[in-house]
Amino acid sequence: MAQRKPKKVLITGANGFIGNMLMAHYRAQGIPVVGVDLSGNGLDISQGDIGQPETISQLLQDCDVVVHTAALVSNSIADADMWRVNVLATRNLVAAAEKYKVRRFVQISSIVAYGNSAEGELDEEQPVHADGGSYVLTKLASEHSVLAATANSAMELVIIRPGDVYGPGSRPWVILPIEAINKGQFMLPAKGKGFFRPIFIDDLIRGIALAVSTKEAAGEIFNLSCEGYMTTAEFFSHHYQWMNKRGPLKVSTGLAMFAASAATKLAQMTGGVNEASTATVAQLCTKSWFSIAKAERLLGWKPEVTFEDGIQRSKQWAQAQGLIK
Repeated sequence: MAQRKPKKVLITGANGFIGNMLMAHYRAQGIPVVGVDLSGNGLDISQGDIGQPETISQLLQDCDVVVHTAALVSNSIADADMWRVNVLATRNLVAAAEKYKVRRFVQISSIVAYGNSAEGELDEEQPVHADGGSYVLTKLASEHSVLAATANSAMELVIIRPGDVYGPGSRPWVILPIEAINKGQFMLPAKGKGFFRPIFIDDLIRGIALAVSTKEAAGEIFNLSCEGYMTTAEFFSHHYQWMNKRGPLKVSTGLAMFAASAATKLAQMTGGVNEASTATVAQLCTKSWFSIAKAERLLGWKPEVTFEDGIQRSKQWAQAQGLIK
């Protein structure tokens, strides 16, 4: 596999879970990197809004690669806001990248693009399916947006569909479950038999870096996930063990949907936020997993961090943050 070292990389969403780790990777490799987010750090992360390309135009001028990690990742944010950030801002960013002759654009999408109803092992040829909440719909629309924008462009496009990314700093799979368990509000639909496809953050970062530098990746879509799957009960049982609690509570999907709907209505009435929406419940009921054969073949990538190691490192981080004892 032929490699081409990037001259300079621009990372959007540089303060986020994936973006921040990717920044650290390129710093460690000695590759020039600059990040952009709604707040800067006064060093190598600049303040800017990808929805307003003029605020980041200077950053794009000397970058040959853009890795677009910025997105609203939630099932509780208003549809209009999700569309504005995940779709319209992405469209603006691609146009700006083309204007400044960026060589390769790497879009970080998600396995949710396959939808919640697909079953069995899915590869990149599987049709995408818009059957989820606004997060699913906008991630799918953002893929379509970048594919359409680069169809007749000299700029190379690579799309990454990560699995369920966990590790130190993961909000949906480490922080939020701990908070919900502490409140006695955590339950698993489908009796805990839904499929979970964990990928540790370090493995994902390594895969993204290969997608940036591997010539054969141009024009391709890659699943980056674990090999196979585990049940949601198996994954989240570790959180209960960390906290010396019994669980998780496994309920029927119907009961979980009812509870999620009621919690969302209550949040709307009180001005609060309910992350455990019906869309979240649907995601935890899925019966699919993902082939990584293409990533192995074209990128030379496969997961290296064992689940035992990854979940232990997640626990240690949670302890250091004071989330658990």
